[in-house]
Amino acid sequence: MSLSPDMDTGTNTDCPACGSSRRSEDQTVPDYEYGLPYRAAYLSCEDCGTTAQAPMPSPAQLAAFYPPAYHSHTNRGLLHRLRCRMRLRQCLPLPLEDGVVLDYGCGNGAFLEYAAHALPGVRFFGYEISPKRTVTVRRQGRITLVEGALEDLLDRLPACRLISMNHVIEHLPDPQRALSALSRMLLPGGALVGQTPAAGSCEHRTFGSRWSGYHAPRHTIVFSRRGLRECLTRLGFQHIRISPAFNPAGLAVSLASAVSSEPVTGIPRHGIAWLGWLAAGTWLAPFDLLSGQSGIMNFRAEKAETRSP
Repeated sequence: MSLSPDMDTGTNTDCPACGSSRRSEDQTVPDYEYGLPYRAAYLSCEDCGTTAQAPMPSPAQLAAFYPPAYHSHTNRGLLHRLRCRMRLRQCLPLPLEDGVVLDYGCGNGAFLEYAAHALPGVRFFGYEISPKRTVTVRRQGRITLVEGALEDLLDRLPACRLISMNHVIEHLPDPQRALSALSRMLLPGGALVGQTPAAGSCEHRTFGSRWSGYHAPRHTIVFSRRGLRECLTRLGFQHIRISPAFNPAGLAVSLASAVSSEPVTGIPRHGIAWLGWLAAGTWLAPFDLLSGQSGIMNFRAEKAETRSP
């Protein structure tokens, strides 16, 4: 299958975050991490600062962008377990002694396994994004893993107290449609939490097209803080909180990409070289976090409570 941009997908004239038509050329970015023969062209919104691919890749192209060894499907190391712990702490302000939690874009299910062990009274569902039009369900103890089209799940899953989408929204060709569907799956007062790269961050401005937040061509959209807030507000979410996140791994990938004059085919996630980049990223990450403009942002938003007549 061809990986060249599919012009039939349209030019995406309006910003997918705030709806503005004022967009300009941002970057054309090769695949620095896996070396796919594809250069993703991004447009930046002149109003909210969000950047997104234009034209948007077709569903078939998006599926081809993920090699079998893609890291979110294989990573179960120490750093990943630490991330799971930090994600769980992000969820804890909402009482979670019981109820239903959905991890949207659950990858290999590592976060669900960690959370199920820590929260024995909660029912967990994991959804992995798939081009399949049929829904498949399998169970691992208290965890139910579901694969298929999002629209087919709305009547099949119980209402959720919390939906987690960690590093997922930036992969979606139509994030507003997905967020709208997820909002309908939340109980009133339920929370949507996650992480995503932050366009306009210090790291973005420093590394330019070699910033790991582009993760081209797999990241179709990179929200700015303002753009994400406007998108969630337009969809009816309230009590929106956006904050900088600790980002050593992202900094490590940006540094590794920056020193190469050509795209790197498969930046390794193990070995001495990767440990060196990770050590450098870990040293720089606290300064990035303290700037208040780190390359990754946490977000949390709640569905409005239903008011009695």
